[in-house]
Amino acid sequence: MLRIVCIRLTIFNQIQRGRMFLVNPDQINNRSHALHCKGYILRIAKSLASQLNIEFSKPFIDIEKQDACLLRLVFENLIKDCQPDTYNSQHKIMTSIQYLYSLIADKIHHEVFPPESAQPIFRDFKELVSTSDFKIQSTDKYADTLHISTTVLNTICQDFAGISAKQLLLDLKMTEAKRLLLYSHLNVNEISFRLGFEESSYFARIFKKKTLLSPTQFQGKYRK
Repeated sequence: MLRIVCIRLTIFNQIQRGRMFLVNPDQINNRSHALHCKGYILRIAKSLASQLNIEFSKPFIDIEKQDACLLRLVFENLIKDCQPDTYNSQHKIMTSIQYLYSLIADKIHHEVFPPESAQPIFRDFKELVSTSDFKIQSTDKYADTLHISTTVLNTICQDFAGISAKQLLLDLKMTEAKRLLLYSHLNVNEISFRLGFEESSYFARIFKKKTLLSPTQFQGKYRK
């Protein structure tokens, strides 16, 4: 059940014109009202934010004048859709929220980590994967170690590798699996455990999907 906590036009304390403040669920915040300041407040349930994968990595962004009219239209449509007895309002609300987030997501991520800053983070992520013996499965843990959000880590991996952080992690594991199969004396079960897979059958299935060969077939074909 979709639950919109509050969507309304209100007085908003803004530092400067066109500034959008971004607050994650459960984040402690404080705001005060000021005269002659107007804006919109959109509050959604934590469960919906999680469902739509909405996560902010900075406290605010500044909206360009040419983008302000479009964002204002999105907010006004949300207000209309939240009126009682609006036909198919839940679907419209979710679509509008997703669209709103897409409009600001790229700006959030690229402002926080421009290319010259993102590349070292991308390199550090790959180094962390190898130094942790490839056992960690969760990209959340790597993001925490790098002091960034999982959303930002995914964005950086998409920018530099063209795939998500999770997919890049899996690809790095498969590369290490090939190395171990060819140059170590570990068997398939031992390699699977070393790479953090709980079941060797799952590891073998993923490996074959990536290489078109089972671990044993790969070893027999390429190991000298």
